[in-house]
Amino acid sequence: MEENRTRIEVVVRVRPILPEESRQGLINSRIQPETDKKSLVVKFPESKQQKRFKFDDVFDESSTQEELFARLKLNSLVKKVVEGFNATVFTYGPTGSGKTFTMEGYEYDKGLKPIIKENENIGLVPRTVKALFDEIKQSESQVEYTVNCTYIQIYNENIYDLLNPAQLTPNSPGLKMRWNKSDEFYVENLCIFPCFTYQEALSHFNSGLRNKIMASHNINSTSSRSHSIFSLNLEALDKEEGRIVSSRLQLVDLAGSEKTAMTGNEGLALKESIEINKALFTLRQVITTLAENNEAFVPYRNSKLTSLLKQSIGGNSYCLMIACISPIDTFFEDNHSTLNYAIQAGSISNIPVQNIDPKTKIIRELKKEIKRLKKELDQANSQLDFLSEIASLDRKTQKSRLQEMEKLPLKSVHIKRIRDLRKSLELSTSFEPTPVPHTAASQSRGKTEDFPLSQEVLSEKLYDSVKMIRELMAINKKLKEQNSELLSSKKNIEAEFIEIQSENQELKEKTEMLETILRDQVEQANGIKEVENLQKEKKELEWKIAQLEKENKNHSSMQVRKSEWDWKSKRTVLRDHSAKPPKVFTFDRNEGTPINSNGRSSLTPREKQFRTSFNFHKRNTSNGLSFDSQVKQEALSALSNILGYKQL
Repeated sequence: MEENRTRIEVVVRVRPILPEESRQGLINSRIQPETDKKSLVVKFPESKQQKRFKFDDVFDESSTQEELFARLKLNSLVKKVVEGFNATVFTYGPTGSGKTFTMEGYEYDKGLKPIIKENENIGLVPRTVKALFDEIKQSESQVEYTVNCTYIQIYNENIYDLLNPAQLTPNSPGLKMRWNKSDEFYVENLCIFPCFTYQEALSHFNSGLRNKIMASHNINSTSSRSHSIFSLNLEALDKEEGRIVSSRLQLVDLAGSEKTAMTGNEGLALKESIEINKALFTLRQVITTLAENNEAFVPYRNSKLTSLLKQSIGGNSYCLMIACISPIDTFFEDNHSTLNYAIQAGSISNIPVQNIDPKTKIIRELKKEIKRLKKELDQANSQLDFLSEIASLDRKTQKSRLQEMEKLPLKSVHIKRIRDLRKSLELSTSFEPTPVPHTAASQSRGKTEDFPLSQEVLSEKLYDSVKMIRELMAINKKLKEQNSELLSSKKNIEAEFIEIQSENQELKEKTEMLETILRDQVEQANGIKEVENLQKEKKELEWKIAQLEKENKNHSSMQVRKSEWDWKSKRTVLRDHSAKPPKVFTFDRNEGTPINSNGRSSLTPREKQFRTSFNFHKRNTSNGLSFDSQVKQEALSALSNILGYKQL
């Protein structure tokens, strides 16, 4: 089978100068589009030279979205998708060059959310989706189509599902990318939504746009911070032929390359710029490698973006690249680089392949084989009838009829057999019996036996033909049985496929429910863990308080003992004083204080202090407290004041 090679189509679109750029005095003096020649002239003022870049088409600043869609012939591309071929449309260029406007066509509010409304500026994605459903409506009635859509973004080299808000959490690790036997990369656990109308598909696209990550910097007030891929997966079932073909249309909006010095990005925005530039650098490596026909190693796996676009660039898809450039001189270097890579991409060849279901392909081949065998069977039946008729005729008539039979459209094997039969008949008719001597008769015995041999050969050839026809009929019957078995198997597989799809949908719903439950449980677990930590801290604090109370108690007992020892020392001193010669004095009746003959107290200052303590002791004793207890009480009060506690 010949390889149907086709080049990647490349067009260039130059956006108009923005009002803000005009107010700043920015101009275009280096890029001159030549739409009639499908080329673009770049001027180099330093060397006073210019260079012409030729593409499949060039769109200047005045081009509209409608004109762009019409001249790109996306209706023809959509028709290829309906026929079972894969196709990709992607935009490429520096930041602020109009890529997102070309694909979406929406304006963004101050919160960087799209303002969804249909007008003359709607982009290529809505127009292409509408063209796809229009083409499906115009297709043959016996073909049944199924359309599903997915929408992903690649942000900081992680893949996120824009149609699954539950997966778009700040700490989400993203979806995993896998590789299958068809030499394709795919995203695992991606939500797939059926689309029965253009409005449903567009609704899913707009819903995903609201979840897309956007930001603002010095160059672009609405800058995409991720690469986004909106995919429409199509499956067509021919009810009459039982043929199934599948295809995929990818509409890709790449983030623009950025220079940190110009954007002024810092922190998270700087990290985003680095990841964007890494992915675009890998894409440029892939384009350069394929353009140089160096297919020994193409670095698709170095980036998730190039991995997912593997079949689009140098693979089995039709591909259209829209290189977007900014006209102002500030971006001259970026524009020049974009044009160079666009030229290289235009030299890459893809080999589009119709995606026919393997079992459907086998059924088609078997049907062709059955048709061919039926034709041979009809020819063999006509030959059998002819041979039966010849067998009943005389030799002369047989010869003429065999000559007629040679003119029939039979296979070379059959013609050879007919010629053998005719030759045998000629040999048999050329024999004429004449009287000859015995010796001559014995020598010509072989000739007289030619006629019986020719009849025998004729019968043998006829028998072989009948045998061959019977074998063909048996083979035909066997093929019919195999065909019916395959059709039955196909129906069973279709039923299983529908059942698996429903199970897959149920599993997705259960997965979402489990994810919600898991998040709730994680939050509860975090709360329980926090309570446990608080309880642990409480126990530690209680233990510390107990230790402090124990230490306080020890200190209190030590102070009490010290007070007791002090009191005992005082009593010892009193005893020493009492050992002196007794003095004559009287006691006050109320206070018990001794007085001399002049009526004054006869106590020394130390004895007065002792008497005061004694009276205090006496009063407290009358209140029910012993003197030792009172001393302890005073010690505890003093300790409590020191430690900051109040004695209860």
